[in-house]
Amino acid sequence: MLSRLSSAVRQAASLVTQFCVLGERRCVSCHEPFLPEKSDALSALFCPRCRPSFRRREAGYCPYCGEPSALEDAPIAPCGECLRKLPPWNDFLFHGVYEGALRELILRGKFSGGLDALEALGRMLAALCHEHYAATLPPHVLIPLPLHPSRLKERGLDQCVEMARPVAQALSIPMRSDMLWRTAASVPQATLDRAERKRLRQLFGASAEVRGLRILLLDDVCTTGATLSRAAECLLEAGALSVDVVVAARTSLHSPPAERPGKGGGRALP
Repeated sequence: MLSRLSSAVRQAASLVTQFCVLGERRCVSCHEPFLPEKSDALSALFCPRCRPSFRRREAGYCPYCGEPSALEDAPIAPCGECLRKLPPWNDFLFHGVYEGALRELILRGKFSGGLDALEALGRMLAALCHEHYAATLPPHVLIPLPLHPSRLKERGLDQCVEMARPVAQALSIPMRSDMLWRTAASVPQATLDRAERKRLRQLFGASAEVRGLRILLLDDVCTTGATLSRAAECLLEAGALSVDVVVAARTSLHSPPAERPGKGGGRALP
């Protein structure tokens, strides 16, 4: 009896030691406990089982707008749209394709108030941006793509603002949510397909303070790029020196219909 009790005490003590001393954490995706193995963002956020689902897309996409190719290991090459007309931004950065576990994490943060999910997405983007701007001129300011006040009231939080905090900290630049604003509310884009999104007229206004600044514009998901293009054009028309874009995910024409934002594919998680 005492032997079994002693064994149970030792096991409990071992678990406490792992949690308190060795830094055991819970996976942001599956919530299972794990011990981080490395210091990179994915290893600090996700357990070994979930980690591969969040790996960064490093090939098989358009360098100008991020449109993914059908094959993940295809060469990085311009898409047909960008060969016809380049987008208004300079650099386009994204972490992964909007599908699977990354899609679920974004939906959890965007519609279910999952602040842990938004912080994780922000830390993933912070690592991406820190690496990118180590080799080029950093932006002067980070601007999260704004929500219209009516949409903010519905959701209770601005997912882009929450995601932007770790990025601003990693780059040591200010985050300004007052330099760009929406002048009109739009139909919720989760109810629109790609063609309807491209026809959408989304209006923005920009502060004169953007004049002469290199701007990093942040959004959660890029589908057609129409809204981001209008926001970037607004900033450039207001005098911004340049605009780069960073998003957590880029949608793909090659994903199953249920994985794409649009009719039947962009609903919030329960």
